[in-house]
Amino acid sequence: MPRNSQPQLLPLVAAVTAALCAQVAHARAPATEWLNIASAEVRTPPHTPSQSAAHQSPAQNDAQAAYLDQWTGTLADPGAKPEDAPAIGYAYTIEGSPETELTMTGDAELRRAGTVIKGETIVYTQQTGEVQVKGDAQVSRAGVELNAPEATYQLDDGTGEAENVDYEYKPRGLRGKARCMRFASADVTELKDVLLTSCEGDNPAWWVEMDELTLDEYEQSGTGTGAVLKLGGMPVLGSPWFTFPLSAERKSGFLSPVFGMSSSRGIDISVPYYFNIAPNYDYTLTPQIITKRGMMIGNEFRFLTKHLEGEISGEYMPHDSDYGDKRYSLHANIRGSWNNFGYGINYNRVSDDDYFDDFSTSLRDNTDDILPQDYWLNYTSTYWNAAVRVTKNQTINDTDKPYEREPQFSWNAFVADAAGFELTTHLEATRFVHPTEIDGDRFVFHQQIAYPIRGAGWFVTPKAQLISTKYDLDHDSSDRYTDSSPGYTVPMFSIDSGLTFERDINVANRDVLQTLEPRIFYSYTPYRDQSQIPLFDSSVADLNFAQLYSENTWAGYDRIAETNQVTASVTSRFIDADSGLEWLQASIGQRYYFNDRTVNSEGERISMENQKSDFLASIGARLTRTISASLFGQWSWERSSFKKAVAGVRWQPKPQSVIGLYYRYNWQEDRNSKDYIDQIDLALQWPLSDKVYALLRQNYSLYDHKFIESLAGVEYHAGCWTLRAVAQRYTRDEDKNDETNFFLQLELTGLGAVGSSPLSELQRSIPGYQTRSPVPTSIGTYDYYQ
Repeated sequence: MPRNSQPQLLPLVAAVTAALCAQVAHARAPATEWLNIASAEVRTPPHTPSQSAAHQSPAQNDAQAAYLDQWTGTLADPGAKPEDAPAIGYAYTIEGSPETELTMTGDAELRRAGTVIKGETIVYTQQTGEVQVKGDAQVSRAGVELNAPEATYQLDDGTGEAENVDYEYKPRGLRGKARCMRFASADVTELKDVLLTSCEGDNPAWWVEMDELTLDEYEQSGTGTGAVLKLGGMPVLGSPWFTFPLSAERKSGFLSPVFGMSSSRGIDISVPYYFNIAPNYDYTLTPQIITKRGMMIGNEFRFLTKHLEGEISGEYMPHDSDYGDKRYSLHANIRGSWNNFGYGINYNRVSDDDYFDDFSTSLRDNTDDILPQDYWLNYTSTYWNAAVRVTKNQTINDTDKPYEREPQFSWNAFVADAAGFELTTHLEATRFVHPTEIDGDRFVFHQQIAYPIRGAGWFVTPKAQLISTKYDLDHDSSDRYTDSSPGYTVPMFSIDSGLTFERDINVANRDVLQTLEPRIFYSYTPYRDQSQIPLFDSSVADLNFAQLYSENTWAGYDRIAETNQVTASVTSRFIDADSGLEWLQASIGQRYYFNDRTVNSEGERISMENQKSDFLASIGARLTRTISASLFGQWSWERSSFKKAVAGVRWQPKPQSVIGLYYRYNWQEDRNSKDYIDQIDLALQWPLSDKVYALLRQNYSLYDHKFIESLAGVEYHAGCWTLRAVAQRYTRDEDKNDETNFFLQLELTGLGAVGSSPLSELQRSIPGYQTRSPVPTSIGTYDYYQ
């Protein structure tokens, strides 16, 4: 409802006797008769008060009621509004005249739309809409409730006031006391000399004392002046002015200050200010003081329009006293669409190789060493699409720099059903640039045709492909490539087939549907010489179950492997017949080669002794409703050992209670490589009592005999406040010292939090972690209706 609009006042119909309306205006009304004042007709209630729940107070069976003819509109009806609803009153006795005023006495109650007024005595003047409440006055609307000895209220415009008030804001669980409380409008509530808390009882653990407090439902914000935060009765923080949100909606103002500490940065203090520029634009400015390094300014701008959305963020430090130079980072992720066009930018850059190590508060992934700088434009039609893309990058920490595309043009066409055939065409032209390697152009033509045949419990899909490439290479000073215009044309043939068998079984007294799903995939690709073709963007594909059914063991067009092979796999599932829940899934698979020739990274034909690929196996099981487990293994016949292994088990008996144990192994010939992994991981969030939760994550390297990352902390939840204290230690790089971070956050339920938040680290480090903090939401007219 617009904040300046006023509800329309409807005429009130009182339930009084025929004698009262026809003869004496101020006589007492019997409780057994009802009167429609508009027509002055006497009528007997269709039920006695004890039978008619629609016309009685829930607590009183013999009360009188004032009511309108039934309002038949609903909020779902077009044009229906809550303010058009009738006013309905209940009381032991109702006296007076609707032309002047009605006095309701004895557990009196007056309702209109989402507003409920209660008291020992309610005096209602219909013509002005004024309501006076005496004795245990209570006014409740849109989640705001006041209790006071007396109160006045205007039903027409939603204004009113009371003194010596106990109040409650239910959407955020806030309550307190005020010397004076005023409903300034249907949306705004003002309080003076205020005590605010979310704690129960007469002795709250924390509260905020304020000179004034304004709760604005239209703006979804609370504003206080002269505020002092007290913990256990001791003042700990003061502010002449502060704001907080009443829902999850955004509002301008200072965000909670962030305090942190680490071994490389010292004490870290930041005070973000949020600008809610418009519903579709916002900006956050974050001044930050880092004691061991200097002053840093953080910026984040977000926007959303009809044809464009994105975020632009960055940090800038004019002078790092420890590094001796300026430091900065920039990130822009912008994407949009207009008609059939799509476009976007993904740009990332940092000032130096050590930026993430020095300013990140978490263990980085190795992929952070390559920062993409992409720009693209595409057009999509019903059966085809086209795109142009420029892909650049920044590499840090001596990472091998990938080729840049400057630019790449592509065109794709597809038909899903052409007389049963599936047709796909791909054309591509790319310019590859590298600072130290040979540059060149690549042109690709890729045609596919498939004919899927499906039946009940089976499928067969034959497919034929033709790939043709042509290269135009720049001069090679190393004489590695003697042919400046190499290329190849190669056909590829494959046939994919599978069956699905089902049977009903009983496992542990539960009806279970078991499936057996064998699958056979055959592919053939003849050999083509690719020794004169550089590796622009191709690499050996990682072996997994999805890759088992690929015709090429390489990813990219620079290498097409010679293949004459068949893949055999089988999957079995155990599905609960009642709930449909999958209790178990197990798969095994392997390739078998019919020749011993393949293509290596140099494009040469080499002999391979193995006639079969590594063996893959995976199991995913929900052992109980609270315990799940998973296992994946890649067994190398050549090494007679596992090349990859991932195993994990997680127990989550209830919310905020989870324990996970995981193992990861990834073999590399060079054990000093970052990709060599032999680690065990323990993560938990576990209640030590009703209020105290332990937080732990330990990542231990079995090869290095050291902890790669450790996180330990405690979370204390006292209902109206939560304290999180977390310490984290991780290895920044092989040749650098370990980094230690400390997080300390105090969260005041319903108000906000101060300190350094560990939530993102807890969610990343502890799979299944959950916070007990409630999430604020917007409310409607009838939310929290009594």
